[in-house]
Amino acid sequence: MENCIACFGWDPGPQDHMLGKVNLAWVRRCRDIEPCDIQESVERYVWAHIFCVLGTVVFSNKSTTSLNLKFLPLLRNFHRISGYSWG
Repeated sequence: MENCIACFGWDPGPQDHMLGKVNLAWVRRCRDIEPCDIQESVERYVWAHIFCVLGTVVFSNKSTTSLNLKFLPLLRNFHRISGYSWG
């Protein structure tokens, strides 16, 4: 859960995560409440949006309500994303 706090500034509640996954609605709520008035808020908003895209479009699975937390560490070093090899 430390990756969630680092990326979104919030810790998901017990109903928002289970077995290495986090509820998609929780991530969207975190994204949508960001004020985007300072650089840190803008980065958290972008992290949440990219995480949603990774979990629902790029690496989608049968789940339509949760995102796999294994992709979250990729977003922690935001300034290196452009150097990643995405396949």
